[in-house]
Amino acid sequence: MKSPKLSLLLLVALTLACHKQSSYQAIGTPYTPNYSLENNKNDIDAFRKQDASQMPAPGGIVLTGSSSFRLWKNAGEDLAPLPIINRGFGGSTTPEVIHYIDQTVLKYKPNVVVTYCENDMFVDKTKTPEQTRDSYVEFTRLVREQLPNVQMYYVSMKPSPSRWARRAEVIKANQLIKDFTKKDKNHGYIDVWPVMLKDGRPDASIYLKDSLHMNAEGYRRWTKVIKPVLLKGYKP
Repeated sequence: MKSPKLSLLLLVALTLACHKQSSYQAIGTPYTPNYSLENNKNDIDAFRKQDASQMPAPGGIVLTGSSSFRLWKNAGEDLAPLPIINRGFGGSTTPEVIHYIDQTVLKYKPNVVVTYCENDMFVDKTKTPEQTRDSYVEFTRLVREQLPNVQMYYVSMKPSPSRWARRAEVIKANQLIKDFTKKDKNHGYIDVWPVMLKDGRPDASIYLKDSLHMNAEGYRRWTKVIKPVLLKGYKP
């Protein structure tokens, strides 16, 4: 007969195992992209050439995701002295980031992974907020399989003027992802939404003519929000 103490330990272990398994469960219906996951292969090839010339040291901070990171050309300088490895590419979606996870995240053996990706709900075959959250959850699962102790951050989808009509969906997706990150002590949520508003609407002065991508002032505001979080969370 098992002792009460042993039975209690087994119960706790089972509870923790179940919790760990359920934390990656989907809450939306399954989603299959109707677009090629290799649309941005040229960007990936460019990263490969950069690495062949000078491979970043392990233990850095990888920025991964879509064009808002890709176009942050001064991220290394803005976030210095942090060791930034900017691997944002194309106008990518989370399924594309997952597709290239080995080449753009895992190979660098980072201590921190920061993700920004807002296009999932704005492709031809649009996603629901739940499906958008589920894609990020799957990305997290894959990262954790290889880098179980890595510090992760999700940067909230921004209030883009060109997408303002669907802000309720973006806000919901942000909240769902924020709720997911709260379940992991090594996972943070960085909210850039407030600093990009003026009188309750997107501040047009920080966007380019396409009303989607940011100018230098937009990135200055991002730096003001993101850098203190990374300085606190980065452990060499």
